[in-house]
Amino acid sequence: MNFDLLITHGTVVTADATFTADLAIDAGKIAAILPPNSSSSVALGVAARETRDASGCYVIPGAIDAHVHLNMPTGVGYTADDWCTGTSAAAMGGVTALIDFVETEPDESLLQALEKRLGETHDAIIDFGLHMTIQPDEHPVNGIPRRVSAKRIAEIKQVYDAGCATFKMYMAYPGFQVQDMDLFRALRAIAEVNGLACIHAENGDVIEVLRQSEICDPALALNHARTRPTINEHEAVTRAVMCAEVSGARVLIFHIGCEHAARVVADAKLRGLSHIYGETCPQYLVLTEDALARPDGRLYVCAPPLRPQADQDAMWRMLASRALDIVSTDHCPFTLAQKDKGSADFRQAPGGMPGIETRLGLLHEYGVRRGRLSLNDWVRICSTRPAEIHGMNQKGRVAVGYDADIVIFDPKARKNLTPRELHSAIDWSAYNGLTCTGWPRDVIARGDFVVRDQRLCASPARGRFIRRSF
Repeated sequence: MNFDLLITHGTVVTADATFTADLAIDAGKIAAILPPNSSSSVALGVAARETRDASGCYVIPGAIDAHVHLNMPTGVGYTADDWCTGTSAAAMGGVTALIDFVETEPDESLLQALEKRLGETHDAIIDFGLHMTIQPDEHPVNGIPRRVSAKRIAEIKQVYDAGCATFKMYMAYPGFQVQDMDLFRALRAIAEVNGLACIHAENGDVIEVLRQSEICDPALALNHARTRPTINEHEAVTRAVMCAEVSGARVLIFHIGCEHAARVVADAKLRGLSHIYGETCPQYLVLTEDALARPDGRLYVCAPPLRPQADQDAMWRMLASRALDIVSTDHCPFTLAQKDKGSADFRQAPGGMPGIETRLGLLHEYGVRRGRLSLNDWVRICSTRPAEIHGMNQKGRVAVGYDADIVIFDPKARKNLTPRELHSAIDWSAYNGLTCTGWPRDVIARGDFVVRDQRLCASPARGRFIRRSF
């Protein structure tokens, strides 16, 4: 047996098991899982063009970040990471596939928007999928959300057939916010094609009133959380889950940040609604709203906002119990200069947090090493479950026939999460001052080394669009 690559002496960690084995890779796929030492491999007649020793390391499926915003237009310019810098930083953090978004202008079809977005992705170094955003056909008038036309909803099947199997809808933000009637109509259409709806669940109408009310001192970034209270998120998640139940659509609630909202998803699962899923993000697992009270609090403006410590503790419990399914980053990177637009008024700060490189290390440090997650939980949350939920049918597992997306993770390597040590195009770190013990040493994507000994070695423009389906 001749292979391209043999990974030896590693501890293989999957969502279900931990064992020692040698891993054989050929033609971009996992070709064999062999007895766990080189002498056995020799006895079996195994040969490879390259052998990589993973002694003392975990061998895990590549992480999948199913929620990122690269090269996205905003009111302060594009997000700071383009497809090259963003996917490079992702790879350095052990991510071998990600999912970004298509946003549609009022005068273009969903397929036209998809084609345009694909034209921006040539520099991706890892594989990627795209969520299709379903948003109103017209710009808001006086801050009032407009309608999603029947024509746009009818295009959902065409987009699904083109490989966009997941559809994003916002229950907040003028310009993106969909009314309940349109949310439900879209969910019915998504259910008909067996797609997945991904929902940003906040009550946008209430938020807009609070942001203009007397309680909102714009000089205090902590008021960002006050204008988006937990009950607001709780109510919107309840509404989204109701619509999912009645429509029968598969629904993932994005970036859940508070216990009450997470419990709505947990309760739905207890009632047998297995088609409803929940996602949280590293910022809700590591940071609290105390960051908003700092002098540089504008840097930590995101939505939903950072929450109190009690909610952070609950997020960890919900992940361990499987009430929440996955952790994605909602990577939405802005430079200090862009964030400084909110220096005097937090409402002018662009909302979003960076994190595309740090998720795997942070969940190992604050989850596995601190006893909140098992190694298998860690892999399930970061790799296997995202692939299952989002229709990446060849990824997320260490199994014969799957894409050879593999991370050799050194549990003893130390990484300081400073801007100098990270690789996003921004000039600050949301986790500055924190250190992770445990970091990816090597990252292999479809059989190619994209990171070797913590150094990027990827060929440019090697990433492929993943046509997803369920």
